[in-house]
Amino acid sequence: MTNIEDDGSLDFLQIPRDEKCNHFNCEEVKQSKIVNTTFWIFDFVENIQTRYTREKGEEGKTLVKIKPQKDSPESEAKKFFTGSPDILYVLRAIRERNAFPRRVTLRSIGNRYYFE
Repeated sequence: MTNIEDDGSLDFLQIPRDEKCNHFNCEEVKQSKIVNTTFWIFDFVENIQTRYTREKGEEGKTLVKIKPQKDSPESEAKKFFTGSPDILYVLRAIRERNAFPRRVTLRSIGNRYYFE
């Protein structure tokens, strides 16, 4: 049995990621910038409070993690916030079916955003 000496680094401890804390460590993109594009959704977190939702006294937004392709590296992941009930409905249905990742196209009619 080999004993590996603790080098004092956090990496040495190999602490697993907290599955309850999904803030997605990736670049944020505005929802309006990705309309009419197709991408893969990998995960989402509901009811994230933002400065704007707190100021307006609204419910939190949904944070969505996406990648351009199913096999894209983590370095290409992005995230966006949405307040769309249509998108949240679809995301919940995908989660219930344990069907992530899923390819979608983001569409919009005025300020109403939805997946197809």
